[in-house]
Amino acid sequence: NPIAALAFKGGEAEALARLRHYLWGSDLVATYFERRNGMLGGDYSTKLAPWLAMGCLSPRTVYHEVQLYEAQRTANKSTYWITFELLCRDFFRAYALKHGSRIFHAGGPAGLRLPWSSDPELWERWAAGSTGMPLVDANMRELQQTGARSGIGVQGLGYGPQSRHYHLLCEA
Repeated sequence: NPIAALAFKGGEAEALARLRHYLWGSDLVATYFERRNGMLGGDYSTKLAPWLAMGCLSPRTVYHEVQLYEAQRTANKSTYWITFELLCRDFFRAYALKHGSRIFHAGGPAGLRLPWSSDPELWERWAAGSTGMPLVDANMRELQQTGARSGIGVQGLGYGPQSRHYHLLCEA
């Protein structure tokens, strides 16, 4: 997508090139914690998720490369957070495998009875990025235009139909 933060190309070679850039070529990894909640641009986060999700890059490879970076350059809160977030990613993948489609049920895997709005206008405004809430709207428009949202955009949206499932998973 021409307006996406990065031009993602598939394959292991592209994934490793991104990993090398983020760690060794730019040292951005050393300031990851301070910049990870950014929303625009290609370097506020690792941007490794597409390659991890498609199996082009192994979490073990990222972990071992971060360990090498820590040994050779610096170990700090930022390098810790990258490995911690890899662990969280694997937890949620295992959780989803364990609970299957129940993670998408209205009450989550536990079957909690929570208030729920089925107002179609609310859904339409949320999906169109026209809720009147600037952060929500910006993230939904980014999703429409690029097919992706920043990590903080996914986590920080405590509004809208999708937030229920995310928060149910986080509380599990």
